[in-house]
Amino acid sequence: MLRSVLLLLLLMAGSVAPGEEPAPALTGPSETGIVRTLEVGALTFLRSPLPPMPALELDGLGSAVPCPPPTAPLDRVLYDSLAGRGAALSCGNSFAGLLSFPQDEAGVSPQPTSALGGFEAVAETIRAARDEVLLATMIWDDGVGSPGALLAGAIADLRRDLQQHPERHPHGVTVRLLLGNSIRMDRLTDPTASAFSAAQHLLAAGVPLGSDDVPGWRLELANYRYTYPHNHMKLLVVDRQEVLAGGNNVSWFHVPARTPGGLGLRDLALRVRGPVARHAVAAFRDAWHASRLLTCPDVSVAGASVRDCALAASTPPVPLLWAGPPPVAGTARVFGLYRRPGEEDADGALVRLLSAATSEIDLLQSQVSGTPACTLSALAPGGCPAPQAMLPVWQAILTAVQERGVRVRMVLDHDPVLQLETLALLGGLRARLAPLGLADHVQARWFGPAEGQHTKMIVVDGQMLVVGSPNLQFASFGPGGMSEYALATSDPDATARARTLFGFEWARAAPVVLPYWLRVTDAPPAPWAAPAP
Repeated sequence: MLRSVLLLLLLMAGSVAPGEEPAPALTGPSETGIVRTLEVGALTFLRSPLPPMPALELDGLGSAVPCPPPTAPLDRVLYDSLAGRGAALSCGNSFAGLLSFPQDEAGVSPQPTSALGGFEAVAETIRAARDEVLLATMIWDDGVGSPGALLAGAIADLRRDLQQHPERHPHGVTVRLLLGNSIRMDRLTDPTASAFSAAQHLLAAGVPLGSDDVPGWRLELANYRYTYPHNHMKLLVVDRQEVLAGGNNVSWFHVPARTPGGLGLRDLALRVRGPVARHAVAAFRDAWHASRLLTCPDVSVAGASVRDCALAASTPPVPLLWAGPPPVAGTARVFGLYRRPGEEDADGALVRLLSAATSEIDLLQSQVSGTPACTLSALAPGGCPAPQAMLPVWQAILTAVQERGVRVRMVLDHDPVLQLETLALLGGLRARLAPLGLADHVQARWFGPAEGQHTKMIVVDGQMLVVGSPNLQFASFGPGGMSEYALATSDPDATARARTLFGFEWARAAPVVLPYWLRVTDAPPAPWAAPAP
C-alpha cells in the first residue's frame, strides 16, 4: 500500500529533480561510483542499483569454522545458493523461538500475555544485552505508552545498567537504531518522521541524543537515505549472537486491540542464536552505510528537543572485524536472506527453494502479487496467465505444482486495498494450472480475524521455515525491490511450531472466492487436507 501511495505522489509531483550522489561509503566498488536518484520534494527515489557488498562480508569474512554441505535437500538448495553470501554461517545455530504479535493465539510460544503484546519480549531482549544492540525497523510510531516508548525505556534501562554495573559490560554498550525512511499514513510527505519519533521517545525516557557522560555508552540513530525503495527490514541483533527477524514495525498496528490505541494486526518473528548473527550484523551495517545519521546538539535532556536535531549527509563508517570464529549455539541450520538493489542473491535462493518443493507449500502472507502488469490485468478474464506477468517466486511455485503435484495453501490478508493484486495473481495461477487439471492444487483463504495479518511466513514440505520482512510481492524483489531480511531454518522444532500456527490460521480463515471473470471453472476446488506430520 505504501508503494502505491509513493507512486501516486510521484505522478502528482509538480517538480522532479534528477540527481547523482557518490556511492554510499564502504559498500564496495561500482562501475561508475555514482548512484542515480530522483528527488520529489522530500522524497528520494533510487534510480540505479547500489554497489554490491564486498565479497564474503555476508559469509563472516572467513571467520567461521568449516561448515560442510548439508545432506537434507532443502538445506542443500539454500547452502549452494548462498555460497559466499551466508552459507558458511549456516552451521552451529539454534532455534530460540517464535514471537507472535500482538499475542500468541496458536500456542506456539511461551510468551506471556501483556498490554503491548510481543513488544514486551523485544524490550526484555534489549535490556539483556551486554555490549551491542542493532535494531532496524521501517516505522516507529508516536505516542505515550506506545511500543516505541517501551523500547526507548528498555534502552534507557540498558544505559542505566551500564552506569550502575559496568562490570556487566566490560566492552561498553553500543546501540544503533536504523529507521526505514518510509512514509507513515499520518505523515505522507515526510519519510523522516519515524526517525524523529524514535528520537523523541529516547529523550522522554531520559536518554541523551548528543554527548553522554556515561562511560562506555554509545547511541546512534540513523534514517535510510532512499524513500523508494526504502528499507523494509525488521531486524534485531544483540551482542552479535542473537537475531530476531520478522515483519513487525514498532507500531500501534501490532498492539493488542484491547489496549487503547492498539489495532491488533497479527505478525510473526523468528528468533535464532549462533553464527548466522554475523550475517545479520553485516546486513545491518550495509543498510547503515546507506543512511543518514541524526545529529543533535550537546544539551541536557531536560532542555532538549528533537527540533534541535538534523540528519547528516551520511553515517560514519562502522568497521566489520571478527577476532575469531563465532560461538557455536547448537546444531540447527539457519540461513540469513538479505537483499536490496544491487545485492539480490537472496532472491534467487528463495526461488530455488520454492521450486525444490516436493509435496506442499504453506504461506501466511500479507501481500502477494505478480508484476504490476499482472495487477493491472485484474479486470481481464483469467487474470495474468502470461509467464512474464508472474514473479520468479510464483513461477517457481507453478513449476513445483506442474512437475511434482505440489499442493499450495495460502492464508492471505483481506485488506480491501490490496485485494486487487491478490485476486489477479490467484486468477492467473489457476488459469495456468487449469489445462493440466491442477487448479485445485492452489487453495487460498482470507485471514479470519477482522484486524488482519502482516505475517510473512513460508513453510516448504514441512521441513523449511522462512520468516522475515519480504512479501511475495513485486516490491520485495529485483533491482527495484526494497531492502529486506529473513531467516530460514530446517530446525524440526521451528518447522513443527510453524505448521501448528499455519493449521490454526487455516482453520479460522474463509475461502477466497474469485470474481466470475477470473474463475476458470464454476466448480469449487476439491477440499484438501495436509498430510499428517
